[in-house]
Amino acid sequence: MLKNEIFILGVSAAVILGLLIFILLYLVIRKWLEQRMRKKIDECKETLSPQIFEFISEGKASRHLLLDSDIKKKAAEELLTKFTAYLSGEDETEKLRGFADSHLRNYFQQQLRSRRWSIRMNALYHIEDLHLTELQPQVLESAMKEKISHDERVQSLRILAVFQYEGIFDLLLSNSDNLSDGELRNIILRLNDQKFCEFILGFHKAGKQLKYAVVDAAGIRKDLKYVNFIESVYASHDGEERLRAVKALSSLGVVKDLSPYLKLRHSGDWKERMMAAKLFGSLKEPELLPYLLELLHDASWWVRSQAGQSIMLFPDGRKELQLVLETSNDTYAKDMAWEWINKGAFV
Repeated sequence: MLKNEIFILGVSAAVILGLLIFILLYLVIRKWLEQRMRKKIDECKETLSPQIFEFISEGKASRHLLLDSDIKKKAAEELLTKFTAYLSGEDETEKLRGFADSHLRNYFQQQLRSRRWSIRMNALYHIEDLHLTELQPQVLESAMKEKISHDERVQSLRILAVFQYEGIFDLLLSNSDNLSDGELRNIILRLNDQKFCEFILGFHKAGKQLKYAVVDAAGIRKDLKYVNFIESVYASHDGEERLRAVKALSSLGVVKDLSPYLKLRHSGDWKERMMAAKLFGSLKEPELLPYLLELLHDASWWVRSQAGQSIMLFPDGRKELQLVLETSNDTYAKDMAWEWINKGAFV
């Protein structure tokens, strides 16, 4: 019995050792193949770099400039991405995109159909970087697939926004439940003014996440023509939409009439009181300073902190905080005044 157990243990150990040796050999061979491939790509880049650069800068196509293998296409892909980061001239950029469309369109189409997620994602990133609008149908197909990873869907929608795709509003409307407001905002911010206005006009159709993203984007764009829209959201909505509207107005630093916002300082929701403090600081109207000093004595640390930061934005803000430090009976207000006097305002 003991001999059988020892035999079984010996056989098991030999099998495990054999598997480990096999895995080690596989990893070594794989690494060697990757290094060999990398070396070939780098060699191709050295040959192609001056030829591609000459085409982009002078429009001269060398008769030796042939991308007749996947290695050459991979090398060209890396070179074009590198050149994209450095080119600033419109003419050179257009030539680069034309070269990519002529020589790499089929290559990227094949990558988009790959079974490997990393290859598909890599292709999407390069399509955006090289602004290959000719591949918009394939990107749209990717965005509309039912079985697709979340990252691929988000990246596909980002590209369509960069390309100013005509149906981007309806596409985001149908996908908004599956995306965070941050992801939606990131996509929307890539739209031009004309396309963004479609989201404002269709705001009433949007779900909550998309509404948050549109209001945030209106503030981030810092264009005063969106003040009416943002104020209408504040006036007709409550909860998170209203908070986002106040935040957007704070980013713009403008309101048409102060009175609707003054009541926020007495809100039962600490987040609304905090956003009131932020808005008052961005407006910098002298009559708002007493309200900020009032909010500096709020029960919520977050409200007090924002009030202190906003007070520091006023010309006499440091002096006012020093006065609180010397005269107030509220320990928490004095602590916050001391903190902002010493740290200054970082907005």
